[in-house]
Amino acid sequence: MERLPSFRVNEIFLSVQGEGLHVGERTVFVRFYGCPLHCVWCDQPEALTHTGVGRFEEMEPESVRGAVVGHPSTRRVCLTGGEPVIAPKASLLWLLRELKAAGYWISIETSGARVVEELFEWIDFWTVSPKGRSAETFDGDPVEQQVTRLRRFLSVPPEKRQFKFVIQDERDVEDAIAVLDALGYVGAVVLQPEHARGSGKALFESWPWDRYPGARLIPQTHKLSGLH
Repeated sequence: MERLPSFRVNEIFLSVQGEGLHVGERTVFVRFYGCPLHCVWCDQPEALTHTGVGRFEEMEPESVRGAVVGHPSTRRVCLTGGEPVIAPKASLLWLLRELKAAGYWISIETSGARVVEELFEWIDFWTVSPKGRSAETFDGDPVEQQVTRLRRFLSVPPEKRQFKFVIQDERDVEDAIAVLDALGYVGAVVLQPEHARGSGKALFESWPWDRYPGARLIPQTHKLSGLH
């Protein structure tokens, strides 16, 4: 086999999924290093290049596969970051094929800042997390700058994706609604209070439940449980 490009990996660990529709499921997490966005409230600064505390290990795809299967108690794996979609495409596709052949259910967590449609058929569940104004990562209107790329994720069947919005304040509620409206979105919507300054109570009171009654308000449950 031709040697594939290596990954920059921040960490690989076993925990439970703490966010979104699959909370509580034991999962092996592969946290990739690097992200094109610079969200000011990102809760994983050690996986980012611009924070001054970032760290990573260069790992061959075979080594990542070995680390994942080294946790035999579950066949669920989540690719996260950072931003996993910026990893070398050929290496990602190899890893996905290997994990599927080994019987893994594969999820991925992405900002949606980059779309690699070749990955769609290999991923069992997508978490796409558009950013609102509180992230301070876009110059200008964050909705206008994201919606064209986000629309491409609508080709993923609704049962295989969720759009998750991290909400710090009312601006993020407005931006989330604007994204959903612009897309004519149909599918799962998760509202996650921002870990430091977001308020679940304020979010509950401000969300337009009459327009998007199926949205779910879910905090980061792994942090409530004292897990990584």
